[in-house]
Amino acid sequence: MIDFRYHLVSLISVFLALAVGIVLGAGPLRENLGDQLAGQVEQLRTEQEQLRGEKEELSARNDQLSTFVAELGPELVEGTLEGRRIVVLTDDSSTRPGVERILELLTDAGVESSARIDLLPALWAPDTAEARSQAVQEIRGIAPVVLPAGPEDQLTDSERLSAVVPALLHREADDGLTPELRSQVWQVLIDHQLVSVDGPAPSPVDGVIYASAAPEELADENEDELVATERAQALLASQTSLLGVLDGTHLPAVVSAATPRNDASTGVLRTVRGDGGFEALSTTDRLQEPDGPLLSVLALIEQTRGGSGAYGTTGDAEQRLPALPETESLNDQMPDLEGVPQPSDGGGEG
Repeated sequence: MIDFRYHLVSLISVFLALAVGIVLGAGPLRENLGDQLAGQVEQLRTEQEQLRGEKEELSARNDQLSTFVAELGPELVEGTLEGRRIVVLTDDSSTRPGVERILELLTDAGVESSARIDLLPALWAPDTAEARSQAVQEIRGIAPVVLPAGPEDQLTDSERLSAVVPALLHREADDGLTPELRSQVWQVLIDHQLVSVDGPAPSPVDGVIYASAAPEELADENEDELVATERAQALLASQTSLLGVLDGTHLPAVVSAATPRNDASTGVLRTVRGDGGFEALSTTDRLQEPDGPLLSVLALIEQTRGGSGAYGTTGDAEQRLPALPETESLNDQMPDLEGVPQPSDGGGEG
């Protein structure tokens, strides 16, 4: 039978163990543990500094490679798109430097004609629904064939009008669209400020580059969270509708996006690269960098030859450059850039 003395001995043992722990913790064990923790913190600090240095070095080398490749641009693309008609679509003015460089490179490539079409915020903005509704009704009275088929409640007016753009750029033998009808539909889109066209309304083309801005450029910082979310969802639906129809036309097409901080985890690239429904489209990142516009044109050249891929330096890119005969010459001219980051390791921030 357990008596009082047993309980007393148990309590004394507990207090003795507690006292020994306090003494050891405040003495030799404390010093030993403190030294170990201090050593680990110092080691982590050293490793962090080392990694930061390596990151800066790789970023500098990536910038050097970008500049070098960009300088070779006219030479690489010369005569590769002879006689073709190409249009560049863009969704924000922040892409203008990249788009202008793309258009210059297309001229170097020998295109017969090139044009820029700006997709304007009214095409997807929450507060322009009335303008879109009117545009749909007008187009239905002019050339209903360019509007996507299906029940009225399956698509929004934004999605329908976004789908009209690639439909107008594609040549179908039996679509019944005369040049006059195409021009009238373009004018509806222009009159309702859904698109703006640099020059005359384009006729059917031989290739398309969609140059997309960084997601933060497409947002409105003055909107509250609810409206901002609605805008972002409408923008994504608009882009998805346009690119889905573009994919179905089988026109040579490239989606090129600005990727600040080498990040493609949001925006149109994430959508296209993550969805097998867009497998006919090529993609490039780095639109804002010196070599970004050249990547777009090289990818379009590959598209005209039946190839496709995802190019750049973000984590989901497949290769740095398209594997073309024109780019093979880079191996002989490449500066000593051993250690330049590849897509698999996330690249640099350049």
